[in-house]
Amino acid sequence: MFNRFDLYAQVHKGIRFALSGLCYQAGSIDSSDNERVKSFVEEFKQVVIILEAHSRDEDAHINEFYEKYAPETLHLLEEEHSVLEQNLEKLVELVDQLELKKQDPAQHQKVWYQISKDLNHFTADYFFHLQNEEGPGMKALWEHLTDDQIKEISINIRSSIPPQTMSIFLHYMIPAMSHQERVEMLSGMKKFAPKEAYAGVLRLAESRLDQISWIQLKTALEEIKPEGAGL
Repeated sequence: MFNRFDLYAQVHKGIRFALSGLCYQAGSIDSSDNERVKSFVEEFKQVVIILEAHSRDEDAHINEFYEKYAPETLHLLEEEHSVLEQNLEKLVELVDQLELKKQDPAQHQKVWYQISKDLNHFTADYFFHLQNEEGPGMKALWEHLTDDQIKEISINIRSSIPPQTMSIFLHYMIPAMSHQERVEMLSGMKKFAPKEAYAGVLRLAESRLDQISWIQLKTALEEIKPEGAGL
């Protein structure tokens, strides 16, 4: 809904960016290119971390509101979660086979082919699930909660995420978000987060953005004063 706070918007942009990138790599990398396959495997494992964290965060912080206000939507999302978790486990097992089949080029190529196909299928299903969270899920929250209440859920979720996992989320979210969204998110960090944490996110943003986008972000953030700073 336009002009309402969207709990899912930014994190879902990051997840879509992450999964799309993996699909591109799986489709474009030759199975004989050991270095690029190794890089894919390492990134795949990082993305699995945030997919599992995203599911846990919903269970811990959002489902109680769905249960209260939209039990049918909760049932739908939970059924989708169950199928996605099973398919993700199968994908993890398939990726693990790459190392086991490394000495057999024909089998290695076969596993790599199957990873590409299964990852595309998983991503399509996952994107459909994200749409249900953003559609009937957010509709239920908007109908029964104020923006301040939804923002409180968001704060509770972000506060519960370990720093290393949050870094992985931001690795994908920052380039996937609009300039205004980046300014809004990092302005809040500049005001309230510890200086060391804010500096770390700035370094990450610089590494993930093109030069023009980084300069625009840096310039906008220079106008924001930390909480408690004098006029």
